[in-house]
Amino acid sequence: MMTLEASDMALLRSLSGYDLSLEVAKMATKYGIPETNIMSMLSTKDSPGYTQTGEYDPSPQTMPNVPVVDNNYKDYTSSAQLVDKSRFRFEYDPTPGVSQRRQNVDQAIMCPGCGVALGIPAVRPIKVTCPQCMQETTFSS
Repeated sequence: MMTLEASDMALLRSLSGYDLSLEVAKMATKYGIPETNIMSMLSTKDSPGYTQTGEYDPSPQTMPNVPVVDNNYKDYTSSAQLVDKSRFRFEYDPTPGVSQRRQNVDQAIMCPGCGVALGIPAVRPIKVTCPQCMQETTFSS
């Protein structure tokens, strides 16, 4: 059975009434658990580290599998949003070998982070680092 983070459980235990039902709905969406299960978790009084009589037990306790929720997760493995490369011009590049690199450019894609156009070869999968925002993305199609 999945459990909520301790901070979220403490927040839910501090609320009541309509505020509690709103927060339970948010937690159900965040963790993917039905609201009824969250409400049943709130009704159980046994906390890790405490016995049934309410006394603290300092012995090591086993914790159930706690889901790790990363709110900042972004899927950087995505398909390329191809655009017509003839609409774009190459910027000035004084480095040696620039003509060879320009010959390798077959497609133009849009960076998913900042939207700048990037010229890339037609090889897939390809890992691209955007020079504008430094976001690294792996394009698979």
